[in-house]
Amino acid sequence: METKTIAFPVGGERIEALASAAQAHVLRLWNERHDARLAFHNYAQAAEVAERVAFLAREERAPDDAAEVALLAAWFFNIGYLENPAAPADASAIRAEFFLVSQRCAPELIRRVRGCIAAAYDAKPPGTPEAMLLRDAIALTDWGPNSAERLALLRLELEWLEQKTFSDAEWRLWTDAERQRVRFYTSYAKRHFEPALALLQARNGQAEETERPRKRERKTERFERLARRPLRSSIQTYFRANYANHIRLSAIADNKAHIMISVNSILLSVAISLLTYQTLTNRNPLYVLPIILFLVTSLTSLTFAVLSSRPRVTSLPPTPGQTPSPVFFGSFVHLTLDQYEEATDAMLRDGRLLFGNMTRDLYYLGQVLDKKYRLLTYSYTVFLMGFVATVGAFLGAYFLE
Repeated sequence: METKTIAFPVGGERIEALASAAQAHVLRLWNERHDARLAFHNYAQAAEVAERVAFLAREERAPDDAAEVALLAAWFFNIGYLENPAAPADASAIRAEFFLVSQRCAPELIRRVRGCIAAAYDAKPPGTPEAMLLRDAIALTDWGPNSAERLALLRLELEWLEQKTFSDAEWRLWTDAERQRVRFYTSYAKRHFEPALALLQARNGQAEETERPRKRERKTERFERLARRPLRSSIQTYFRANYANHIRLSAIADNKAHIMISVNSILLSVAISLLTYQTLTNRNPLYVLPIILFLVTSLTSLTFAVLSSRPRVTSLPPTPGQTPSPVFFGSFVHLTLDQYEEATDAMLRDGRLLFGNMTRDLYYLGQVLDKKYRLLTYSYTVFLMGFVATVGAFLGAYFLE
């Protein structure tokens, strides 16, 4: 989508003089109240919008009064960001009114300029020729051939001014949704620019579909997106909560294993005492069967419980050319103090390495927990089955006596 650069004015000498005065007034305001955070809404945007208003007015052959109103509104429509970024429309309209009053403009012109500025921020379709010119000029400026550069500036402004951060995927979704809402209202813009904007949207969609498989293949850059922005509280909360959950689950597993070890140790001592109690076994030799059955199942259950609580160190497999992880002692225990400090320094300076090591550490903690709970399951299952079988065998021996 290309537009021709044309010089002002769009109408007669009166419009030229008033537009030049508005341009000088707006430039002075931007210089006096400069805000470096306004990387997108600034004087450069206003100047380009005013230029495109003049271009569209000529190509559309708009009436001089509508072109004049749209041109004045274009210079002032974003000046409100200097005073109130949360509600720029009202601040811009007030600034425009002060200027036009100082220029002794007619009240009707002031009213139309204010209405045109309000229409620039309204989601409803514009209802006047000047509002159509201004809305189309803003759409061409923000979503035209230089939209990639313009949107990069908007992303910076949102981060600096409103502390909003986006991942690349979130930003792409947001810009695609905003681009789909763009509409043109003048006949010239609809004929020449609307098809090109639709084509650009289609190309972006195709590029995204092509990029997805590539992103899945780039495993080494998986945490690069997080590394390019500050560590937010949500990321800290994620790792803190996951580490706390893993430690809590490990403590629960060890406590359950301790219970099973204690119970089985006591019952094994009792079973051995009963087995060596000659009066009981001599009176009914069938009592030996439940005692031996309980000895075997209790010993098996005890073995699984001990294996579950046994200390286990998972050493992360070393990767050639990769710095050992200083997050888990099983990976850095073989390092010297200098090597460990060097690895820690490298990890803290590289966001991808930091997030990668912490994620891998959580993964291997989960692997250890999985083994613990599987062994505990076997221990409790064998204990329950052995206890039931022992009681059944004892009752059988008692009634067969």
